[in-house]
Amino acid sequence: MRMHVSADIPLSEPNASSGLVTWFSIDIIPDDDAPNPARIGYARVARIHISSALDLNVPLLDVLDADSGELEALHDIFFENDWPKDEYLEGGGNDALYISELVIDPAYEGRNIDLALVRRLCDTLAQGCTVAILPYGSQRDIDYWTPLGFEVTPPGGTEGYLHLLLETRTARVDDPDQPGVLPLAVTTGPLQGARLAWSARPTPASSSRRPQHNVAARRGADKDWIK
Repeated sequence: MRMHVSADIPLSEPNASSGLVTWFSIDIIPDDDAPNPARIGYARVARIHISSALDLNVPLLDVLDADSGELEALHDIFFENDWPKDEYLEGGGNDALYISELVIDPAYEGRNIDLALVRRLCDTLAQGCTVAILPYGSQRDIDYWTPLGFEVTPPGGTEGYLHLLLETRTARVDDPDQPGVLPLAVTTGPLQGARLAWSARPTPASSSRRPQHNVAARRGADKDWIK
């Protein structure tokens, strides 16, 4: 399986209202010989260019607010004085990656494709980032993502954010012996060497409780989700 990545990046110099957040649209497609293979999932992620905002003397809150309320909500939790808080600065970079949407076709659930996608995003688009962030909407979300290294971001609660410090990530989602299934390989700690290939999925959150960008709320949609 592969991911196709596209982005809309202005050629003009970045400022508070443009160019300091890059949104990526990602299609997940199977590895086959079809000329136009149907996608089996998609994601939408944002890279927040914190270092560039600082270099341009643009307040980070202005950058996030100009983009969306979704990103503005991250400010007081993860950032302080236009910079990541100290507890999120162990990631080997300065920028941040935010995973807004992640949807897998129900026919392909139970194969850890979403885990593999997030891990590859952390290895590629998140180069130079200190932290990856994604929202959660239930305890089952937490249980699902923590084996990949994500931690609950304070203050926690029934809904909130998970974060992964990118310099210290260890778990990998590797190629399987069984085609189409991607085991999670634990590379540190008491489960070192283990392969976790479970099919647990978070319970979709109610749309009245979480906005549509919630990863949990978008996973497991009906099969007509493909646009």
